[in-house]
Amino acid sequence: MQVYRWSKNNYQTQSLRNFLEQQGFSRLELKRIKYRQGLIFVDHKQRHFNYQLHQPAEILVALPPEVGSKQIKPLPGPVNVLYEDENYLLVNKPAHLASLPAFSKHSPSLANYVKYYLQQTQQANDVIHLVSRLDRDTSGVITFVKNSYAHHLLARQFRTTKILKEYYAFVPGIFQAPSQGTIKEPIAIDPDRPHFRKVSPQGKMAITNYQLVYQYEHYALLKVHLVTGRTHQIRVHLAYLGYPLLGDQAYGGPCDLIKRQALHCRRFRFWDELAQQFRTVEAPFPTDLQELLKSDVR
Repeated sequence: MQVYRWSKNNYQTQSLRNFLEQQGFSRLELKRIKYRQGLIFVDHKQRHFNYQLHQPAEILVALPPEVGSKQIKPLPGPVNVLYEDENYLLVNKPAHLASLPAFSKHSPSLANYVKYYLQQTQQANDVIHLVSRLDRDTSGVITFVKNSYAHHLLARQFRTTKILKEYYAFVPGIFQAPSQGTIKEPIAIDPDRPHFRKVSPQGKMAITNYQLVYQYEHYALLKVHLVTGRTHQIRVHLAYLGYPLLGDQAYGGPCDLIKRQALHCRRFRFWDELAQQFRTVEAPFPTDLQELLKSDVR
């Protein structure tokens, strides 16, 4: 059972429910606490949501146990931890590994490995809360959250500027577009290939910022920031610009230098509301991208 504590330091009268909503608890989470054996204490006495806080007090919330999906089975496998605390687990995902299991397939995913890791390290929960996934062949920082409350706090930041996801992408040829810019084009499901996406007026607006980092002889390295988070967004937008990723055969990228899309989530920054500080986590480049970084120097 995971426990959180706060201090109310003023004499303003408010309900306990209102206080907890100010701490970021969603209505769904409050229902879970009420109906699934969560506990709330004010100055060491158990209280209900309608209790009125009139003066400074110490508030403690013990979250109820969570029930995870039976579809995600724990499997032993490598989990390269970049950062971990009682709320967050940030991992360096390798390429060629899905973030979540595809229920039509039997191959393992990173979520299977993480669930096993949580069990083996005797965490309060082994429920998988994945904030934003990476494509199977994209490597880099991926964020798991250890309970639904912390998940809600982090997920709502994706509508703000507090989240920064920084990718590095290799594209073929001489990069003749502006050295930095913004791609603002809507993305929709490709009706001819339902598992893929395309730029389409019927799609949802997507915004990608990019910057040329280095021009090699036969390809270029770009730094990319996502403003929105559509499926395959970087892959689709760069292909639309005329520069599909190296190795990204699905969107027209050449595969002679690398056998998977040359895309890596290098850096993830977020605001830790519980600790009241920014956290920045970086993932080193995997071997195949290190080869691209040091070869073909112009």
